[in-house]
Amino acid sequence: MSSPLNWGIAGVGMIAHDFLTALATLPACQHRVCAVAGKELERVHRLASLHKIPTAYEGYDALAQDTSVDIVFISVLNLQHYEVAKLMLESGKHVLCEKPLGMTHKQTKSLVELAREKKLFLLEGMWSRFFPAYEALDQHIAAGGLGDVYHINVQFGVEINDIERNLMKDLGGGAVLDLGVYMLQLVQFVYKDAPTDIVCTGHLSKIGVDESISCALKYKDGRTATLSAHTRATMTNKAEIIGTKGTIVLEYFWCPTALHISAANSTEWSLPRGQFKFHFHNSAGLSYEIQECYDCISEGLLQSPKMTLDETVLLAKLADTMRSQVGVLESEL
Repeated sequence: MSSPLNWGIAGVGMIAHDFLTALATLPACQHRVCAVAGKELERVHRLASLHKIPTAYEGYDALAQDTSVDIVFISVLNLQHYEVAKLMLESGKHVLCEKPLGMTHKQTKSLVELAREKKLFLLEGMWSRFFPAYEALDQHIAAGGLGDVYHINVQFGVEINDIERNLMKDLGGGAVLDLGVYMLQLVQFVYKDAPTDIVCTGHLSKIGVDESISCALKYKDGRTATLSAHTRATMTNKAEIIGTKGTIVLEYFWCPTALHISAANSTEWSLPRGQFKFHFHNSAGLSYEIQECYDCISEGLLQSPKMTLDETVLLAKLADTMRSQVGVLESEL
């Protein structure tokens, strides 16, 4: 690609700020932000001013029609991902959408089919996959460093029940979609095939939001996994990958900057420094998925080989199963 990838931003929350701060650490000859859009024009102008974005739109229709924009990063509320992503794809824009791509398997599959029909690049923003630690982990396992991996244990607990979108069912929050999908993607990354059985339990809030979930997953060839997520308590937030030749403990498994294979074999990666303060832990690592978009589109790819569309659809199907078993009404799935 001889010219920069022209970005549009849909959404003006904290993730959008962190995304823009991370993007600014990448080469200007490869990435340029042309426009930002949101529902509250004052907030849009504030974000545009801070990050020196030339065009600010109220609402997403104008962004979809902006011919200068090549790709749109979608960071609106979970419940709005489907409609905004659909709008951008129908308008001929490539899309990078924050996870989850859709609220359900049906929505996710529909967006994937639309992107394929339109021959547009689509990526669910499962940023974990693009950290160097994941590639190093994959290479270590593939080389037989852990022997045969038979169990993965992951915990992810963060006190986020005071955040509005996690308190209100109609905003699309909950333990599975906010936290559980990160655990699922790690297990799928290591095992590389679908589970044969899932058994989940957990608690719903008074208004039906999944506050916690614990799952046991069964895979062929004797492999298992256990996942626990909580929105009312802080957990260890580690992943243990257990093989016949040892165990790797992955700290901050959803955004790791280090891989400790043994006392004598440890690698750490430095994240870029942003011009502005990041809101979330290791958000500078968003630069990895941003660069992946550029690299894939430059090569004419319509999906990332590190996070394929088929895997995104599978993860959505598994998330549906988890939410259903914990008590989210089947009619809503």
